Amino acid sequence: MSTSQKSFLLAVLIILFIILAGVFGYLASYQNGFGGFTPSPIPIPYPIPVPGPDPVPTPGPTPTPQTETVTVRVGGQEGSFLVQKINTDSVDGLWYMAYPVPRDIGIPKTLHIGDDIGYACEGVSEKLSIINTSSQTITFVKTTGEPTMGGCPICLSGKTHIDTPKGTILVKDLQIGMPIWTVDTKGNRITGTVKETSRVPVPPTHQMVHLVFEDGRELFVSPGHPTTDGRHISDLTANELYDGSVIVSINHTSYDEGATYDILPSGETGFYWANGILIGSTLHSR
Repeated sequence: MSTSQKSFLLAVLIILFIILAGVFGYLASYQNGFGGFTPSPIPIPYPIPVPGPDPVPTPGPTPTPQTETVTVRVGGQEGSFLVQKINTDSVDGLWYMAYPVPRDIGIPKTLHIGDDIGYACEGVSEKLSIINTSSQTITFVKTTGEPTMGGCPICLSGKTHIDTPKGTILVKDLQIGMPIWTVDTKGNRITGTVKETSRVPVPPTHQMVHLVFEDGRELFVSPGHPTTDGRHISDLTANELYDGSVIVSINHTSYDEGATYDILPSGETGFYWANGILIGSTLHSR
């Protein structure tokens, strides 16, 4: 082997030694930490939790209605009813209407066994259960439970048409002094004027009664609105005869107008025609 070949072989060996030394040095520094730096582990991706549907709240137990008996004498008052005279099978007194605004003047009213003087919209029932003529006392069974949905406004839908000598006019558009049809105590149709108007704001949860008659007439009205026979709309039932026609259906429904309305005609009765149906007024007083 010539001298030049030996020199080339030596140079190759030296280069290989340097390369191997570098490789081993790098591996040693990676294992023990090069310059104090330790490679961070690659984070393991975790699945992102997907929010599920909100849990459905479990309704609490329905409160148990509380029942008690209330005994009243002549001159005493229970709820909105003032007792004036106790008869063998009835009780005479004055009814002080509480809605849409409390009335200071009572309306004559006669109660019989089973009649209810409570306001269902307040969750209160007060049924006359005993008439004791010897002790001159009467007893009510008072049951207090949950108020009905929507509270106690007891007026008409603003879209109700009222009969007037000038044609039908929306109840919400009627004003004091405008002419209106009403009836006298003999049932005769007469001309009157609007004495009072009422607009009562209601919550979105307020419920109305949809009253449908066999002859096609219908009305949206609050359950507590008075009828012409001393009852409330909620007392009416399907297949019953009222104002000359049979009631086909009477159902509760939601109401989205924001307020209910009523008017009081002049005259002896306070009655008027709403969508062609003769009803009483919540504003009537004597």
